[in-house]
Parts: sequence; C-alpha cells; structure tokens
Amino acid sequence: MENTTTSNKFSFRTWLAARGKDVKETESSKSRLLRLIENSGENTAATTRVRRIYGNDSLVSFDAFKMFFGVDRAVYTVVNSFLVPATMGGETDKQAVVLIGPPGAGKSDFVTRIKSLYRQAAPIPFLKHSRNHDNPLSLFYMVQFVAEQKADAEGLMDDAFTARVTELKAEILTECGLDSLLDFDATGLKKVCADAGVSASIEGLARLDSDSLVTAVVAGLGLPRSTRAAVGNPEPMVQAAVLGQYGFNKKAVKIADYPIEYMRFTDDYSGSNGIVDVAEVQPLNFDIGEWIGTENIGQLGQFSEGDPRSINLNGAFNKGNRGLVILTEGLKNPPEAQRVLLEALQGRRVKLPAPLAGSVFFDGLIIIHSNEGEYDKFIKVRENEPYCDRFFRIWFPYPLEMSQARRVIEKFWSGSEFAKAVEKGGVHVDPDVFDYLARLEVLTRISADQSVPLNVKADAYDGREQRARGMGTKVSVQDLRERASNREGLQGQSPRETNKVMQAVAANVIGRGNTVTSALMRDALREWYKGTVTDEKRLEFLLGVLRNELDEVRRRTLSQAVLASMVEGFQDEAQATWDKYLDNIMAWSTNQSVKSSTGYSKSSPGGDESFMREIESDPDWGVTSAEANKFRAEILAAVNQWIRDNNRTKGVPYTCHTAVQKCLERFVLKKVRTGARLFSSTSARSNEDRAKINAAKARLVEKYGFSDWSADELLREAEENSDFLVER
Repeated sequence: MENTTTSNKFSFRTWLAARGKDVKETESSKSRLLRLIENSGENTAATTRVRRIYGNDSLVSFDAFKMFFGVDRAVYTVVNSFLVPATMGGETDKQAVVLIGPPGAGKSDFVTRIKSLYRQAAPIPFLKHSRNHDNPLSLFYMVQFVAEQKADAEGLMDDAFTARVTELKAEILTECGLDSLLDFDATGLKKVCADAGVSASIEGLARLDSDSLVTAVVAGLGLPRSTRAAVGNPEPMVQAAVLGQYGFNKKAVKIADYPIEYMRFTDDYSGSNGIVDVAEVQPLNFDIGEWIGTENIGQLGQFSEGDPRSINLNGAFNKGNRGLVILTEGLKNPPEAQRVLLEALQGRRVKLPAPLAGSVFFDGLIIIHSNEGEYDKFIKVRENEPYCDRFFRIWFPYPLEMSQARRVIEKFWSGSEFAKAVEKGGVHVDPDVFDYLARLEVLTRISADQSVPLNVKADAYDGREQRARGMGTKVSVQDLRERASNREGLQGQSPRETNKVMQAVAANVIGRGNTVTSALMRDALREWYKGTVTDEKRLEFLLGVLRNELDEVRRRTLSQAVLASMVEGFQDEAQATWDKYLDNIMAWSTNQSVKSSTGYSKSSPGGDESFMREIESDPDWGVTSAEANKFRAEILAAVNQWIRDNNRTKGVPYTCHTAVQKCLERFVLKKVRTGARLFSSTSARSNEDRAKINAAKARLVEKYGFSDWSADELLREAEENSDFLVER
C-alpha cells in the first residue's frame, strides 16, 4: 500500500468539503477513460480524412490514439458505442469489451495505450484500510450500520429503535457537512425523496435506505449518474474500522473523520494498482485465488471467524477495481473464471475468498483479447449463452487504407537496427518500397469485386476517386464496402510477416548495395510464398498479385521518379505549384481572392477554380467536382496539422498530404514526358544525353531518396525495358 499512496490526506468531512463535488475524484472507471481520451483532443486532420474516405460525418479520430494507423473506426466504436453509453447509464456499463482481430492488427498495442492513459490520470482518493481502493462515497453505505449499532447499544426496541436510527443517521450526515454541501433542489435528489415519500432535507435523507441515500447524495453533490454506478458497499476492512470491530479493538473510526488517501494507477510491473493483466489460465492450473484473493495462510489460527484480516484481497479483480482488468485470451479460461467475470459484470461484485462469505463491490473496465475462432467456439457453447449479453464485441481488423498500412510497416521497420543510417550499420530503403508493401498487404486483405479490378478497389479504399476502365462514372466506395465480405480486413498479410521478409532482404544486401528495393522485395516475397503457403489457390493468388497488380503500379511509380529526375528543379517547380494551389484553396475556404504581393487580387473570389480542378482531376486520384470540397477541406486540415506539429506557419511542403503530392507531381510531369526519348537507344547517345542521365542519377539520390546503387539499378531497368517510361 505504501508504494501507491500520495501525501494528500484528508478526513472524509474535509475531503467532501474540498473535493467531494469534483467529478474526477469519484468518477467511474469508464468515465475516467472517456475523459482522458476526450481531453487529449481530436486529431482534426485524421478526422477529416476518415470522414471523406468512409462517407461518415460522425467519425472522430482522437489524438490519444494518433500512434495507431488505419483503425480509426474500431477506436471510435470503443469510444462512441461503448464508453459514451456506459457513462450515460447504458447497458454497456455492465459489459466487457471483447477485441477480436487477426495477428498483428494492433489489439495488444491498443490495450497498452489504454493502460498508459490510466497511468497518466491524476491520483484518485480511496478509503484508508481498503485493499481494493474503495470509492470514498462508499462510506455512506455505512451510515445505516453505524446508526443501528449505536441504537442497539442503547437497548432500544421497535418504533423507538427506528426513530433513534433515523435521528442518528441525520446526525452523521450533518457531521459530514451534507447540510451545507448538498443541493436539495437537485432534480435527482428530489425525485429519490419524493419516490420514498420523504422531504428533500437531511431529515428526509435519514429516512432513506442505504441505496436510495447514496443515490440522493450523489445527485445532491451534482455528480453524474455514472458516479452513482461506481459506488457500492466498502470492503470488510473498512466496515470493521467504522464499526470498531476485530483489529480495531472497539475503537470505531467516525465516518466524518474517516481518513482519505490517494493512489496512482500502476501496471503489472509496479504493483498492479488499478491496472491488471491476467494471462490465459488452463483448467488444470486454474487458481480462483488469483482472481478473487486468497486466505491469509501466514496468519492461520490468529484471527477469529469473520475477521477481514484472515483474507488477502490480492486477486486480479480486487487490484483492478476502479481501473482496468485485461483478460488476455480470456475466452480460453475455465468455467470457474468465467463465473467470476459474469458476477463482476452483471452484479458488480466479486466473491470474497474463504473463510469469509459475501462479496466486494467492483467498478472496472474489463477488456478481453481474443481471436475470431475462440470467440465463435465460446459463444456456440449453450452454457455460455448468459455471456452474449455481457460481451461488447469490437472487430479490430487490419488497415484497409494503403496510406495507413504504410505507416504500420514503417513503424515495424523502425523498431529494428536495420532502420539506422547506412554509415551506422543500417540499411537504406528505397522511397517506393513502403508504398509497394502497403499495397501488397491491402490487396491480400480486401475481397474481390467483379465490378472493379483489385488495384482500383485498393485505391478507392485509400480515398482516391476511381473510375475503372470503360466506366464513365466513379467507383462508389460505399457500394464496394456493402458488397464486400464481412471477412474483409480480418485476414490477409500481417505487417509482422511483411517485416520478416523485409528484414531477410535487408540482411542479404549488407555489403551488396546496402539497399532494400521493390525489385528485391518482389523476388523475396515470391520465394517466401512458395516456401510457406501450402494452399494452392492462395499461392496462385499471391503470385498473381506480385506479377500483375504490383508490377503495374511499381513501373508507373518508378517511371515517374525517373522522368522527374530528368528535370532540373522538378521539386522546386512542384513546390511552387503547391504554393499557388494552397493560396487558391485558402481563398476558396474564405471566399476571398488570391492576393499578389502588392495586395492586388489575382483571382475572382473563391480562387481559380479551373486551376484547382486541373490539379485535383489527376487520373490517379480523379477527385470529382462533387468531392472537391471535401478533398480541399482535408488538405487544409493536413496543413493545419503540419503547422501545429512543426510550430511554423511558413514553408508548408507539398509532401504534407500524400494525395495532393501525387497530383502535383503528375501535373508537373506532363511537361517532361519527352524525357523518355533518352532511353530509346543505348548506342546513339550524345555526350549531352549522357550528362543528363548522370544528372538524373544525382537527383534520384539527392532529391528522391534512392541510394547510389539503387539509382544505377533503376536507370538500368529503365534502359533495358523499352516501355518502362511509356504512359499507359
């Protein structure tokens, strides 16, 4: 206990006066998490992106989870569909979150982040002596017991006993300062009193039963309904202290004087106070004591029957009270464990370990890790039917947007020594590799649609307005999703698998180019699939993706890089075009004119629409007139995010938004397509042509991120394939 408390100490009376009305002090576990998430703020740029991609203007991306990519909908479901209703008194307050998803989708990282949020919370108050950190408001459950004990000591019977109990309860409530603290006109308080037929006063409250009394006090303090759900009978040690029983030697601690201490949330490695992770337990090894606490073996025979010191409240649900309990692979646990879980959810109680009888109150967020197979197996067992109403299932799929899948791959890669600079022993990665691998992952995760090719569907899912060949109308992303299999995103290539192949390539190129290229990845993936995929149809599909969809996009991407390298100042021209475009969309957003440096208007109000549309209608992105407003709003959000992240208002790079970067580069490339003639013949080059190619190599290295070795390889590939630079 010493390691968890802080120096903040109050009596119950002084704590009520100073902090009793502060919602943060007594909020429920779910309310606390929701507050921490909402206080972190909204990631505006990500919100704008996901709303445009999914066509859902209610989606919100939270800054608290900005380190996760492509799982915005899953996180939003946890927040909006689970936590918000729970804090409003909804049914989810008595449910556990069950996260289901494929390996490497980020479930464990997501839970780790939730742990981190709890650890960032301010210390919370609890009742001294409480081994499960009882909510201070739980003391009001003891008012009835204390009053009855005193009335019994006076030898009163029947009506006199009842009247005296009511009188004593009023005295205790007054000693606690409730006569001046409570708002007796509060709607909730008045309703409780009216329903019981008593006045909204201290005397009226004294006539209420314990449950109604606590409800009225919570309402009178101005606290939300979710706080009421977080208050229950305190654990036996607190009861013994208030009643002067057992180890307290008849020296009862007055309720008004009861000491309040504070504790910080700590995880498994620092005492497990409010945060507990329970690993899967096999039936043969199951020990219910790890869940509900144990008998105090070291003190056998030392305590009388009923003494709370005869037990240790050191079970997972005791230590996780008021915080977070994580059940890793929780559905594999035996029936005895599931029964403890059900009682904690449905009854908000956890059984006391023998030799004591009864239960302790529980308020905690329970998260269960699982996989689809285990969940289906569990639910299909008839004996498990009661759990269906207590589980809030949330699918946690792989990212289906390439831009987000790329960020996941980069995150995995950056965790290895290979990611260091080449001069420090690392390996260089060509600029097209991460996009190449992200497309591969998404193509293996999405379901085929007869109306569009796989690449078109992958691009559409990434927010690009697509038209399949021969189609005059754009592809509807919503229609694609509605027709898709419900398995979409729940299977496919894991980023861990991608990283394994990438690291194998990295190990092979050390001392031989020191560069991972998309060509090397293509060859390595082909061999990997042949050696690991046993299903013939699956193998044929994967090899076809490498040979067809990926090769097509790879050639197009690299041909643009080669052509751009042929133009001196290409990036400067792209940046200048971006600056002009940004000026115009800012004018569009304010319905003003673009101003020259001297203050004269350079366009009509709203910007130069024809210029903006020329950029946005790039064939690879094809933003329609109807979608232009959302696209521009997304770009402005990305610009604002860049400004916040970099604390600068000038020099926003054209690379701050992937979509517009591609559009701008293609726009500039229209002027340089004639560069392809340099590669039409290897025998008739002039000295000037060779100089241009050498300059192109230098730009590929300096401006575009290729290594000397990979730049040579790329130019050689362009030279040896006559149609490499041909527009298709």
